[in-house]
Amino acid sequence: MLSKQVSTVYELVFIFLYETVVLLPLIIMIVWTFSHLGGLDFSEHADNWHPILMLTGLVFCFFNAAVSFRMLPFEKPAKKKIHAAFHITGSVLIVLGLVAQFSYHQSNGYEHLFSSHSWMGLFTALCYILQVLLSLGVFQDFTPNLNIPLRVRYKPLHVVLGTVLLIAAGLTIAMGVTEKAAYANLQYGSSSQWYLVHGVITTVFLSLAATFTIISAKPVSALPNTAEPRPPQMVEAETTSDKVADKT
Repeated sequence: MLSKQVSTVYELVFIFLYETVVLLPLIIMIVWTFSHLGGLDFSEHADNWHPILMLTGLVFCFFNAAVSFRMLPFEKPAKKKIHAAFHITGSVLIVLGLVAQFSYHQSNGYEHLFSSHSWMGLFTALCYILQVLLSLGVFQDFTPNLNIPLRVRYKPLHVVLGTVLLIAAGLTIAMGVTEKAAYANLQYGSSSQWYLVHGVITTVFLSLAATFTIISAKPVSALPNTAEPRPPQMVEAETTSDKVADKT
């Protein structure tokens, strides 16, 4: 009993530390925006909304969704809904972040998609939203009987695509913060603070990526509270899939 309580305390402490690290880039960006970049007046500084919305969507929502099955002390059906809610919220924030940046470019006569960050960010955003929409159709219980065989076959690809998009999001964020720091350096004068912000946010993201890798190393099936009743069709589909794999 005591060991279980100690384990629960460790899990809660870990979740608290993880959430602190996940929020840190967003907090740094908000402080930097109000202290040195002119604030969040959309009519004058619509571009300042872009990094904040993107960090919230691609870091806070994406990373929380990615570890929800492995960290949260709930039953699998609840984790499934939380996982989807984070991804849906992240998708909405990403769209708003893109709208803010394109609006800023349009109102100031700037070219759209003029840098590697722009193209990488647009590609990552579109792939992420497509992955979310596709996964909602496959894994959420809108048509459970029809989707069971498809779930079995798509799940490994879903995990791989999610990991690839997580890496792509990190690269996009690092490129974007570097670009923002460079422009801020030109606009507001030479200062090491811009590169300090860039370094801290990049380091935090690398720490998150390492933490996610460690968490992901433990199979979901080995974690508590992950079992849920499965309909016979899913068991049959998994058995058939295993037989096909054995033959090939």
